[in-house]
Amino acid sequence: MQTRDFQPDDLFAQIQILVDGLEAERSARQAAEMADAAKAEILAVIGRELSTPMETLVAMTERLLAGQHNGSQRRQVETLAHSARSLLGAVHNILDFSKLEAGEAELSLQRFDLHALVRSAASVLQARASAKGLTSGVDMGANCPRFLLGDEVRVRQVLMGLIETALEATSEGSVRLYVSVNDATDPLTLRFDVTDTSEGLTEAQQDRLFRPSAEQSRVGGGLGLPIARRLAEAMGGGAGCDSALGQGTLYWFTLQALAADDDGETDEAPVEQGEIVAKVAAPKEVAPRNTLSGHVLVVEGNTVNRMLIGAYLDEFGLTYEGVENGAAAVMCLAARSYDLVLMDTVLPDYDGMQIAKRIRSMHAPSSEVPIVAITAPGATDDDQDYVAAGINACVSKPIQGRALYAGLVPFLGAPMEFAKAS
Repeated sequence: MQTRDFQPDDLFAQIQILVDGLEAERSARQAAEMADAAKAEILAVIGRELSTPMETLVAMTERLLAGQHNGSQRRQVETLAHSARSLLGAVHNILDFSKLEAGEAELSLQRFDLHALVRSAASVLQARASAKGLTSGVDMGANCPRFLLGDEVRVRQVLMGLIETALEATSEGSVRLYVSVNDATDPLTLRFDVTDTSEGLTEAQQDRLFRPSAEQSRVGGGLGLPIARRLAEAMGGGAGCDSALGQGTLYWFTLQALAADDDGETDEAPVEQGEIVAKVAAPKEVAPRNTLSGHVLVVEGNTVNRMLIGAYLDEFGLTYEGVENGAAAVMCLAARSYDLVLMDTVLPDYDGMQIAKRIRSMHAPSSEVPIVAITAPGATDDDQDYVAAGINACVSKPIQGRALYAGLVPFLGAPMEFAKAS
């Protein structure tokens, strides 16, 4: 056999083929990453665009429910309210999922009462289980600390997602919650287990359970459990399930948290070992009875939100004018006096705090007008930025009648009295 002489061009050609292949693979990977980023951004935009009108729709339907209706009308309004709340929940899921996919999980580190959180979850569990004819129970380990440093809202969100999934899957028997903690310190590993007596899941069903799905026929369809797993991972833990056909299902999640000192601020007694805490009924909603007095300047860029705020102010006995931007607000305040300015912190032309500072610097009586800011969820009226800007109080979105009333009472009325809503 004759051996062919080595040709350098052959080697270069092979190297070029490898280089071209690697370049094509890199380009394909970049294109896929860009497509994923674009989809995440589209989801975020859709969520943001839908969030405000959906929150307003929910608030409007709640106001309708508080009115007088005959039997048929009430059923229709209740259906509308239920659908609106479901849509708003889906919008919030879209926003959460897009942020988590982009690695932008919003977590806080605050002191919270673990025992109070468990009592609250137990109350919901008992009510929902009883409505389905199921039994329920809650047990907490003796070594579980009373207070933790972590994100209470996200912990509750993940826990309630697991409880809702177990309740949805179970038609008879029971759903139980177990809370435990390891013996290590700094940080602690907290574990929640939710067990049910459902028909159970196959391995394939378990594998799909925590992945996004449009399949609504299965338990956990949609984004709820995928979001729960990502949130648990963002908190240093994880989430999953263990199941077998005919043997029920165990849903679990873990998180890392720091134990916090008991400063004695709460009056509630801690949960004792083995205590069944699903005994606390939710308090009935109450509604404000006193009317307020005064003329309010409403500064809100969203037309639908201005309509909702106006409906509440009418109910409170207040008169008002509405403008959609900060420049118009300053012009109104220069022309006449108002008893209060109710202002969104995100306006089409200026930041709300910038407008507050301009109001405080005006050489007119309006410079002393009380300013109540409408803020993003989670903001508080003792935030140093708001105080420095001259803002007197804050009302958090989504706008709710009771919270808005409470924010206005110190400036426009006598101390609030309440009566049980019918």
